[in-house]
Amino acid sequence: MIPRRFSRNTLVLLILPILFVAILFAMRTVSLPLWQQFNLDPDYYYLLNGLRLVEGLAPTDVSHPGTPIQVFVALVLRLMHPTDSLEAVVAAVLADPEGHLLTITSVLYPLVGLALAGLGWAFRRATGSLAVGLLAQSAPFLSMIVPKFALHPKPEAFLIIAAALVLIATLPLLRPEPRRDRQALWLGLAIGFAIACKLQALTLGLVPLFLLDRRRLVLLALAAPAGFLLFTLPAWPSANIWFDWVGKMVLHSGAYGGGAATVIDPTRYPRAIVGLFGSKLIFTAVFIASLAALIAAFRRRRVDPKTRLLAGLVLAQLFTVLIVAKQSAAHYMLPALMLTGPALGLLYLITAETARPLWHRRGWAALGLALVALTIPAVRSQTAELARWTRAAQSFDMSRFAACAKIDYDTASSLPYALLRGDLNAQGRYSLQLARLMPADTYAWFINDHTWWTHGFMHWTRRLDIATETAAYPCLVFRGSQPYIAIPLARQEIPSFRLDDQCEIGDETVFTMGITCEGKPIMSPPTTPQ
Repeated sequence: MIPRRFSRNTLVLLILPILFVAILFAMRTVSLPLWQQFNLDPDYYYLLNGLRLVEGLAPTDVSHPGTPIQVFVALVLRLMHPTDSLEAVVAAVLADPEGHLLTITSVLYPLVGLALAGLGWAFRRATGSLAVGLLAQSAPFLSMIVPKFALHPKPEAFLIIAAALVLIATLPLLRPEPRRDRQALWLGLAIGFAIACKLQALTLGLVPLFLLDRRRLVLLALAAPAGFLLFTLPAWPSANIWFDWVGKMVLHSGAYGGGAATVIDPTRYPRAIVGLFGSKLIFTAVFIASLAALIAAFRRRRVDPKTRLLAGLVLAQLFTVLIVAKQSAAHYMLPALMLTGPALGLLYLITAETARPLWHRRGWAALGLALVALTIPAVRSQTAELARWTRAAQSFDMSRFAACAKIDYDTASSLPYALLRGDLNAQGRYSLQLARLMPADTYAWFINDHTWWTHGFMHWTRRLDIATETAAYPCLVFRGSQPYIAIPLARQEIPSFRLDDQCEIGDETVFTMGITCEGKPIMSPPTTPQ
C-alpha cells in the first residue's frame, strides 16, 4: 500500500519531471564537451564568474543579470572542495573546468525536475485535477528550445524553476479565501528571483495581476523590486556595469545594445512579432485558444478565478513577445513558453464547464496523444542534431598542427578559446594562471566587438600585433565559424598571408597558411625579384 502522502496521483506527477531530467542528461551526453562553440556561451562565463564569487568578489558578467545562477555555481564549486583554501579551489577549477561544469549541471537538472514536480502538485492541489497537473508540467516539452537551453548553467534552466515558483505562489489565490499580505510578499520574492535570473522574466509579474486586490497589488509592486535587489545582492559592486548595459539595451533598437537609439526599429519590429508567433506553433495555438476561451467567458459573464489566472497568463505571454521582438531571439521566449502548459491546464477546466463529459475526456485524451506524438520525434531530432554537431566539431584533429600557430576566431570549438571568453567576462581575473596552463601557441582572434571587450588578436589579456606574432611560425591554422569575416581580415592585417587550404567541420571553417588541412607542410612559393 502506498502511504497517504505518497498517493498514486503524487507518484504520477513525478513521471514528467523525471522524464525531463532524463532528457537533459541524454542531450548533455551527446553534446559534450561544453567548450564546443555551440555550448561555450555562456557556460564558461558563468563558471568563471561563479569562481569570482567563491573568492568573495562580485561577478562582472551581469548583463542578464543572472546572479542566482552565478551564486548557484559558486555554491557547487565550494561544496566540491569544502576544506580547500581559496587558492586551491581556483587552481582545481582552472585545471579541470569541464569536470566542474559537469558536476554543476548534474546538480542543476534534478533541481529543475523538483520545480516541475512542485508545479504539478500545486496545480493538482489547487484544482483537484490530476490532468491539470500533468498539463501544467508539459510546458518544457512543448518547445525544444526549452530543453536545449536548459542543458546549461545559464538563465534558461533557472527560468524554468522561477516560472514554477511564480505559479506555485499564485495558485493559492484560486481558493475562495480572504487575500493575505503574505501571499503578495511571497509572490514578489518569486518574481524578483525570476527577474534576477533574466530581465525578460519581469513579464511573469503579470501572471497574478487579476487575482489580487488593490492593497496586495501595491505590496506586490514593492516586494518584487525588493526581491530583485535581494537576489542580485552579490552583484551590487558591479552595478555600474549593469546600468550601462541595460541603458544601451533599452535605448537602442539593435541586438545587444546596437542599432539606432530609437528603442525599436519600426521597420523590423512588426515582422519580428509575427515571426515569434509563427515559429512557435504550439505556443501560438494555445495562446489563440486561450484568447477565445477568455472572450467566451466574458460574453457569458462567467469570470471566475481560473479565468482571471488565464487572463494573467495570456497577458504575460503577450508582453514577453512584445519585449523579445525588440531583440528577436527564440530562447528569450522561455518565460512565455513555460506558461503554455499551465494555460492548457486552465483550458481543460474551462472547457469542462460547457462540454459533455464523455466528449471532453475523449477530446483532451486525443490532444494529449497528439502532443506526445509531436514531442517524441522532436526530442529525438534535437538530440540527434546535438550529436551531429559534436561529431563534426570533434572530427578534426588539431594535434597534426604541432608546429603551427593555432588561431581561434569567433566562434571556435577550443578549450583555450572558451576559457579566454569566460575570463574576459570575468574581467581577466584568471589570465595569468590560464596562460601557464594552456598551450602557448594558441591565440584568440576576436574579429567582432563583444559585450565587455573589443575586437583584436589576443593571448589571454595581452593584445598583440597579429602580423608580428604569426611571423614567428612556419604555418598558421585558423578555426572558427565566421570565415566570411576572418579570411578578408587576415589578408588585410597579415601582409604575407595566403590562403593555402580550407575545410569545413560542421558550422566551423578551418583555413590554413603553410600547411594543408591534412597536416602536410606547403613550401612558400619563391618570391619574384623586383
